[in-house]
Amino acid sequence: MKILRRRSKGRIRKPIFLSRKWKRRRKVWRGLFWLALLGLAALPSVHWANLLLYQKQLQTTQPFLLPLPLNKLGDRVVVVSPHPDDETLGCAGLIQRLLQRGAEPVVIVVTNGDGFDASIHLKLHEVQIEPEDRATYVKMRQAETLAAMRKLGLFPEQVIFLDFSERTLAADWLRNGDESFVNELANWFEKIRPTTVILPSRYDDHPIHAVVCSLGWAALLKLAAEGRLTYMPKVLEFLIHYGEFPRPQGLQPSLELLPPSDLILAARWYHLPLSSEMKQRKWEALKCYRTQQLPLTWRFLKSFVRTNELFSEPFLLTDQIDRRGEPRSLFAGLDITQIRLDLPNLAHLASGKHRPRNFSIKLRGKANSHFRYGVKVWQPNPHQRSTLMLKSGKEQTLTTKLSIPLSEPTVLVAFTAYGKHILDVAPMVLMDGVENGSH
Repeated sequence: MKILRRRSKGRIRKPIFLSRKWKRRRKVWRGLFWLALLGLAALPSVHWANLLLYQKQLQTTQPFLLPLPLNKLGDRVVVVSPHPDDETLGCAGLIQRLLQRGAEPVVIVVTNGDGFDASIHLKLHEVQIEPEDRATYVKMRQAETLAAMRKLGLFPEQVIFLDFSERTLAADWLRNGDESFVNELANWFEKIRPTTVILPSRYDDHPIHAVVCSLGWAALLKLAAEGRLTYMPKVLEFLIHYGEFPRPQGLQPSLELLPPSDLILAARWYHLPLSSEMKQRKWEALKCYRTQQLPLTWRFLKSFVRTNELFSEPFLLTDQIDRRGEPRSLFAGLDITQIRLDLPNLAHLASGKHRPRNFSIKLRGKANSHFRYGVKVWQPNPHQRSTLMLKSGKEQTLTTKLSIPLSEPTVLVAFTAYGKHILDVAPMVLMDGVENGSH
């Protein structure tokens, strides 16, 4: 005979919808629901706010835009692209216009784009990325570039892949002094003998873009100093990454591409209008880059299909603009907002004696001991090249004396690093006709 035991009242379970745990979860989900609803309701406001900012930017920058003088670019134009796809974003319309004029444009892709881990995970369905996965991804990106260039009218022999690793390029050149990157670019420039070279902008937020800009200038100055080129090609730069540029983001083919307002006085800006057919070809070429069609990046890439393309001829300033209002990372001590080189006064110039110059790096916040700060000094003379690591305390502006004579054309590259990674880069080019930005 079984004895029935009466359960204690403490062990009686309440219905799940009355439990405290369930109530807490319900509050969390309710909060997330209302937050998502408010976000969706705010999207139209953000869209209209961006359009208003665009109209204000249009009024500010449009008077400074000049038509691109295609007849002065010559018939051998080289587009130097940091990654596979940048040549399409910034120069797809220019390539088409050059082909229409009978010119022979050449595209040089510097890195193989192997550093985009998020795309490798999604496109190859790999949790752990192995070296063979990166090799497969590189082949995919190069095939996309060739397909995009065919849409624009270029043959495969007009596209050159230098195949440098995006993951090691910046550190190898800036910190380790590897000159193979400059030498390789110089060899191709000597072979092509370009009349115009299109480089990524020195003000680009992406460190690889800024590094490739400095490499391109170094290669050209090397050829000129060694007499391997009897002339200096015309050099233009194109901007891809810079704060909210382009504004507004997304596919807006009826709007203009406008330069950032705080860069308008740092360069001479040119615009190249695109016809409807040219815009359509650019859009078709951009769609070839399937590896870049990710939720967070594709909207940004589509922003470059506009009624025009932009190119700049930066002024050779020794006191660059201060970009303190344009954050690029979560850590203020990483962002370089301004670099400056003190020019010698007239008395020192008359004496002919070398005086160490002060080179300063201004940060968005105070320097952090976990980060490293340095400046790469590159000159055609191999005995006058070095990388200086700056001592950092808690200052916002770091200053060092450059004991190397800067009598020759020089490329100065300030950078911030964490471990082996270069996180921000700011180049400066010195050559004949240097202007002082403080005047």
